[in-house]
Amino acid sequence: MSDIRKELAASADDAVEVLLQQAAPRLSPPIVDERLVREAVRAEWQAVTGRRNVRRRIGHFAIAATVLLALAATFNTFRVVGVVPQPVATISKSHGSIYLLGEQSELHQLPDLASISVGETIVTGGDAGVGLEWHGGGSLRIDANTRVEFQSPNSVYLQSGRIYFDSQTTQLIAGTADNLRAPFHTASGSPHSDPALEFETVHGTVTHLGTRYMTYSDEDTLSVSVRDGEVVVDGPYFDGTAVAGQQLTISGTGRPALANVASYGGAWEWIEAIAPAAQLDGKTVHEFLRWVSYETGLELSFESSLAEQVADRELLRGTVETGPMNALRVWMMGVDLDWRVEGGVIYVNVIDSDSGR
Repeated sequence: MSDIRKELAASADDAVEVLLQQAAPRLSPPIVDERLVREAVRAEWQAVTGRRNVRRRIGHFAIAATVLLALAATFNTFRVVGVVPQPVATISKSHGSIYLLGEQSELHQLPDLASISVGETIVTGGDAGVGLEWHGGGSLRIDANTRVEFQSPNSVYLQSGRIYFDSQTTQLIAGTADNLRAPFHTASGSPHSDPALEFETVHGTVTHLGTRYMTYSDEDTLSVSVRDGEVVVDGPYFDGTAVAGQQLTISGTGRPALANVASYGGAWEWIEAIAPAAQLDGKTVHEFLRWVSYETGLELSFESSLAEQVADRELLRGTVETGPMNALRVWMMGVDLDWRVEGGVIYVNVIDSDSGR
């Protein structure tokens, strides 16, 4: 049976082959028609691929435009909100080499009478000192070899070195003599209602309650010496408080130590050279002497009622640009009063006409 099937299949294949051999060959299209067909196909292919390229280019342009718009919006935000400097202090007096720390930690010479803004860092050289009129009220003074960062209108970071802060009005001579001893004198119309200025250090935060005090900080130690008022230190391990005539010291992780400290003398002398200028026009000699006492930490004592009467009667004119002790020597030369410093006190008396000055 299988042999018969094979024979039938073979005979069928032979029949098909015979038919194909007998069929006439298929006619080729004319050359012109073939060319037209090829050109039509090519045109259609270019149209399709062209649309794809256009869509791709449009997509690329859209992405680029989106990026540019985003960048423009970002820069516009910085320009409007940005980064307008926020002044916190103005330099009232300075000497020596004073620098601003740049973004790449480079130092730039600080221009005279510059305004200090939030985010800036002042660095002083070994021969330098700078006195600032704090816009929130008071006088901030920076010693040599000190680095200070201004973090906000109410916060200063003492990275290293020594500073002095007087929370009273900067124009101390402007009020009456009694105002110079007030814990916190606010002149009429003076914007001194801001929160108390804080000083951050690696050893803790130093805050005050209407006072004059000096702060020193390095990697190992923090010390705060108080002339007037009260100072609180909020440390990472212990807190401490110091009042007038005390010095608080924190070393490492140890407890704060308190010691007595004089309000005058060598440790304080550096602040005198950068004290705010005193306007003396129309002020009495008594007011001038109170200013000298205030800035030096020396007590003031009249040795006779007559001496005090003369001091209350005599008027002065001009501006004190030098330190208070130099001013005392110069400005008292034209007054019928004698003075001397002894044991932390400025003694004032009338000149003895027989012995002279």
